[in-house]
Amino acid sequence: MTTPSRDQVVALLGEIHDPELHRGLNELHMVRGLTVEGYRIAVTVALTVPNSASRPYYLEVIPAKIRNAFPDAEVKVDFAAMSEEERQALSESMRKDSPAPMAGSDSKTQVIAIGSGKGGVGKSTTSVNLAASLAKSGHSVGLLDADVWGFSVPRMLGIYEKPAVLGDLIVPPEMFGVKVVSIGLFTSEDNPVMWRGPMLHKALQQFLEDVHWDDPDYLLLDLPPGTGDVAMSIAQFVPGAAMITVTTPQAVAEKVAQRAAFMAEKTGLKPAGVIENMSYFTCDHGTRYELFGRGGGAKLAERLKVPLIGTIPLDPTLMEFADKGAPIVLQAPDSEVAHAYDRAAKELRNLIPPKPKAKKRISLPLSGGH
Repeated sequence: MTTPSRDQVVALLGEIHDPELHRGLNELHMVRGLTVEGYRIAVTVALTVPNSASRPYYLEVIPAKIRNAFPDAEVKVDFAAMSEEERQALSESMRKDSPAPMAGSDSKTQVIAIGSGKGGVGKSTTSVNLAASLAKSGHSVGLLDADVWGFSVPRMLGIYEKPAVLGDLIVPPEMFGVKVVSIGLFTSEDNPVMWRGPMLHKALQQFLEDVHWDDPDYLLLDLPPGTGDVAMSIAQFVPGAAMITVTTPQAVAEKVAQRAAFMAEKTGLKPAGVIENMSYFTCDHGTRYELFGRGGGAKLAERLKVPLIGTIPLDPTLMEFADKGAPIVLQAPDSEVAHAYDRAAKELRNLIPPKPKAKKRISLPLSGGH
């Protein structure tokens, strides 16, 4: 069997993508040392930070990749850390080639706010499962948890590590194909966020402008309930973004949701559709019960002159999966609830199709090499 050449190993390493930055190792100039002596291969990878969560990934993936081509290879993986100057250069390059999703008419990302008039209607659960369903369908998806006081998205997706930071650029963690940013990733669940309007405004601006979203097909914004500062700030940052309103069948919930939708429209967001949550409950014997009334979603859609894109049944397993950090559309894809969310995601794609875009690459002025 032919022994590996240096060029062959370099090519194999170039096929490995960094799990956080989603670019090839060679493209990112992260391979800082490489020796190839027969079947003995040593690779040194420069991590963005010394204790990067990517370490276990590289310890597994690099040897597996090389041994797949050369089964007799003995592979050793070591690590170095980028300097602050290199991290800043990487940040600037990534920022230059990946404009913020709300960057106006040039943006290739469809920004969709998910809002409601009141809490407890399942808005965040809907946001998470729509995002997971869109990702499952092959779309690149970001999810911004803009519910600063009542953040719950990290728990629902099972994300607990803090985002990596390159210079002044936040690299969002990814789970189930969904990139996520939430204030909950920077604080513990027990700590209340006690911010007034200006601080909220600045935080949301940073989450939109200083995060490496990487130009996804869709960016979903999980808004807090009501018509307060956050909703108005979002409308200012992403004027013209679409809004999906979540309500329950109950008449009072529909009226409150209507006010939130009208507020969004007045501030520049565009009502695009309605999702009715907790529409009904089906017992073990197959009998359907409409526990919260009926027709609220259809009435709201009629008032807003938008389509009703989903009616989601009530199912205790939905909450159980959310508490475990596992979207039901992935963990129980054959369930009635998962089918309902998948249909809503399909309607959303038909209503707001992704924009065509060209593949982007970054060029890094980093030192080092192979």
